[in-house]
Amino acid sequence: MDYKPVITKKYEVENLKNLQLKTFSGDIEIVGHDENFIKVEIFATVRSLFTFFIIKDPLLEFDFEAHDLSMNVVDDTLHIYSKPNYLNIYNWFNFQKTSFRIYLPASINSSSKTYGGKIALKNLEGNHAFSTWGGDIATENTKGNVEGKTMGGNINLSKCEGRINASTMGGNIFVAANKADINIDTKGGNMYIQHHEGNIHCSSWGGNIEVFNVNGFLECNTAGGNIYLKNVNGNIGASTKGGNIKAEVNEINQYAWFDTAGGNIKIGLPLEHPMDLEASASRVYTPMFTNFSGYQTKQSIRGKLNGGGSNVTIKTLAGKIDITNSIFSNTYQPNKHNTPKEEFQPNEEKKSPNFSERKTAVNTQPFERKEHEFVLKPTYDVLFNVVFCLLVAYAFTCVIFFTIQISHLPIDFSNIYPKVFYLTFLSAFASVAAIYVFLNFIEIRIPIDWVKIFPLMGCSLLFGNLFHSVFSFQNEKGSLWEMDNTVAIYFYFILPVLISWAYLIYWLKTRSITRKISEQEYQLLNLEKLKSKAQLDALEARINPHFLYNSLNSIAGLIHDKPDKAEEMTIQLSKLFRYTTGRTEENFHTLADELEIIKAYLTIEEVRFGHRLTYSIDCEESILEEKIPRFLLQPLVENAIKHGISKIASAGVITVKISEAENNILIKIHDNGPDFGESFGGGFGLRSIKEKLKIVYGDKATIDIKNQPEKVVMIYLPL
Repeated sequence: MDYKPVITKKYEVENLKNLQLKTFSGDIEIVGHDENFIKVEIFATVRSLFTFFIIKDPLLEFDFEAHDLSMNVVDDTLHIYSKPNYLNIYNWFNFQKTSFRIYLPASINSSSKTYGGKIALKNLEGNHAFSTWGGDIATENTKGNVEGKTMGGNINLSKCEGRINASTMGGNIFVAANKADINIDTKGGNMYIQHHEGNIHCSSWGGNIEVFNVNGFLECNTAGGNIYLKNVNGNIGASTKGGNIKAEVNEINQYAWFDTAGGNIKIGLPLEHPMDLEASASRVYTPMFTNFSGYQTKQSIRGKLNGGGSNVTIKTLAGKIDITNSIFSNTYQPNKHNTPKEEFQPNEEKKSPNFSERKTAVNTQPFERKEHEFVLKPTYDVLFNVVFCLLVAYAFTCVIFFTIQISHLPIDFSNIYPKVFYLTFLSAFASVAAIYVFLNFIEIRIPIDWVKIFPLMGCSLLFGNLFHSVFSFQNEKGSLWEMDNTVAIYFYFILPVLISWAYLIYWLKTRSITRKISEQEYQLLNLEKLKSKAQLDALEARINPHFLYNSLNSIAGLIHDKPDKAEEMTIQLSKLFRYTTGRTEENFHTLADELEIIKAYLTIEEVRFGHRLTYSIDCEESILEEKIPRFLLQPLVENAIKHGISKIASAGVITVKISEAENNILIKIHDNGPDFGESFGGGFGLRSIKEKLKIVYGDKATIDIKNQPEKVVMIYLPL
């Protein structure tokens, strides 16, 4: 829309809250601005039958007789509607396209739809929904809730915040430089995600997924494509039904899951970090672990690395697993579009989004398989294939020969009896070679199972002919193909095909069964993780309501006599509850964050108790950035006040000391109140701490309560 608008209108916002826009075939651009009015610009172009609909001419005036256009305000909503009038004979020979550019204040929500155009949203806030049947959709610099859908176009999401749901039936999706919770879906295209912070759920029926530089929760799955992850941190779930997975993970919060039904997995993990590692495949390759407890075979691993920690599960049903440490630091390079130096640099002078330029942002070229594929190593499944093919080959041979003998058919195989063993042996090995080539280089490219029969048949005929020609045994009449018995020639010509088909049927059935088992395991793992997270969230949510009640009463009492103290207490209370209510998907804080929480809490209590309370906090700087469960310290400090300081009339002292001790974090919380009673450990504060430690660390963290030589609560957390 580089030409002049044919109509420009302004609507004062006043009581307007919503915009509803529908156009038949035009593009839609909605741009946020700081003005207190809605500005509507309408652009019209026409393609004529007389120019074979090739030339697009902009209109200088809007033809209301040939095209219906309405703009009116109903209650709190501005309605805009545009559609060709097909009763007008002019539209039988011309195709008019009506596009809109709308400047929208931040307080207005929008809903827009076009049947044949493209949609772009820029610099918007609030709630926005949009859909198009065939065009691209793009959002940039949006804040709020966005829902978009296109039937066949590409999706481009950049520099957005809030929540985004977007889907396309067949296009590619490009996501970059966002701080948002995003849910994206494509039925046939590829996905490219880079420089993202927040939660992201992405799925594709048949495309590849490439993720680069993501911090947060990532869940991606594709029915038939490959998955490539680079520099991903957080909780991770990656699943593909037929492709390969390659990943480099720098940090895992609680769990990571990698699953493929038929491909290979090559993954770089932070092996110096503690984790619970489980892997199973036809063959698992690992480096030499220095601190591993558990069991390890050539097909599976299960145990604790560096004492155990985050849960890492890697599974493939028919492929191989290669686990290394930082494998892609020098070899993996993201696609060119993964360097958004120019694409996403802020530029205030940049003109409104241009769809023709945006379309090139998504790389629609397929992945270079040579860059991402694995070097396949011979493993024991090859031996199984040899045994299977030999048994099937001799089974077919025995059935045919005994059938001929019993039925007394006039077919004489006596001249090839001495060669039956060798011919069957060659057919079996020709089938092994055909199956190996088919499964490793061809099968992954064919999504439909019954179509796989034909390329496998071609491979079997090729290798069967090759093996019998090269290794055929001479007799008095020459090679096998020169024998008089053509029936035998035909039989051994198609025997590799029969063997390969038998193996394919067995392989498909086995894969189907194991895939169902894998999906169930995946669901159970997610349920387990969600259950753990729900338990942690529930423990965090139960904060003593008496604390808020007492704090508000103290503030009310200080307002008239000591307004400065009341203001300070209000600020600290606001800071504390900002930590409490500003909930994220993270269940961990750094020690520095946790200390800020207890400082705010103790400052509030210090105002309440006055000279009766003093406190000190000491933490080694080297461990300030270490992560521990959220709100681990605050209940302990609260108990020190409730069961200690509040019980004495003299000056109370609370000391918090955190240090590193033998690869553990040692937390000591001391107060000079009365000794702990026998029933102290049964209160909710200590009980919630114990439950949280059990959920997060299992048996690797301990809590100890002592009265001698000093009253102290000690917690040991693994580093």
